[in-house]
Amino acid sequence: MRLRSLLLACLVISSAVSVAAQSGGAAADSLSGTWIGYMGPGATPQFAITLELKFDGKGAVSGTLLGLPSPGEIKAGTFDPKTGALKLEAAPKGDSGVRLVLEGTVVLGAATGRVSGDNQTGVFKITKKGAEESVPAKPPGANDTVVALRKNFGEVSGWVMKAAELAPADKYNYRPAPTVRTFGQLVAHVADSYNYYCARAAGRDAQWSDAIEKGATDKATLVQKLKQASEACNASYVGGQAGPLLENVGHTNLHYGNIITYLRILGLTPPSS
Repeated sequence: MRLRSLLLACLVISSAVSVAAQSGGAAADSLSGTWIGYMGPGATPQFAITLELKFDGKGAVSGTLLGLPSPGEIKAGTFDPKTGALKLEAAPKGDSGVRLVLEGTVVLGAATGRVSGDNQTGVFKITKKGAEESVPAKPPGANDTVVALRKNFGEVSGWVMKAAELAPADKYNYRPAPTVRTFGQLVAHVADSYNYYCARAAGRDAQWSDAIEKGATDKATLVQKLKQASEACNASYVGGQAGPLLENVGHTNLHYGNIITYLRILGLTPPSS
C-alpha cells in the first residue's frame, strides 16, 4: 500500500507538469483542476485514480490525491517544455526523504511515464477532465493496435534482455565476421533504437543516436543500458503513436534474429527456443 500511495502521489506531480508542456507556460487557470487516469506495474496500468492539481504558471506544481489517507508531495523536479521531458522526486507528505523518482514525457495533453522506487517500477497515464475534446479522436481499432504492439514489444524485448544476460561477459566482443557488429555492439544498437523510436512515439522530434553503441560495450554496462531503455520504451507503449511503435517492434525482431545467430554459434540456446 505504501508503494501504491507513493506512485499515485507522483502521478499528481507528473500530470501538472505534463499540462505545462501542452500549454507552453499558460496561466495557472488552464493547468489547475481535476485529473483522472490510471497506474500500475509493468506495461499494463490497472489502478484508477482521481487527482486535484494546481500549477503556479512558472514551473512549480502542487496537488492532492483524493481518497487516500497519505497524500504525497514533490521534493524536487525538472521539466523541459521544449522536449516534454520531466523528472520528479517525491515522497509522502511530511516525509523528509525522497522515496520515488518519476520520469516521463508529455504528449497531446496527457502525461505518461515511469515511476521507480523500492526496487520496483510502474507506469502511468493521466489526463485533465475536458482535455479529450482537444485531442484528435482515434480511428476505430486504434486502441487494439496499440495493445497488440505492446504485447509484441514485451515479448521480443524480453527475449533480447534474456539473451543479453545469457551471453558470457567475455563473449561481448565476439563477432562472427570482421564486417559485422560484436555481440555487445548489437545489444547496444538495440538499446539505441529503443531510445529513438520510443521518443518519437512519445511525440518528441528525436534524431538517431549511436551514443550507447559508441560507448562502453562491456556486459555490465550494456545490460543496465538495455534495461533502462526497455523500461522507458514500455511507457511509450501506453498511448504512444502507433507508427514509431510498429517500426520499433519490426526493428527489434530484425536484430533479435541476428542475436539468435550469434547465440547459436556460441553454443547457447536462444531464449525464444
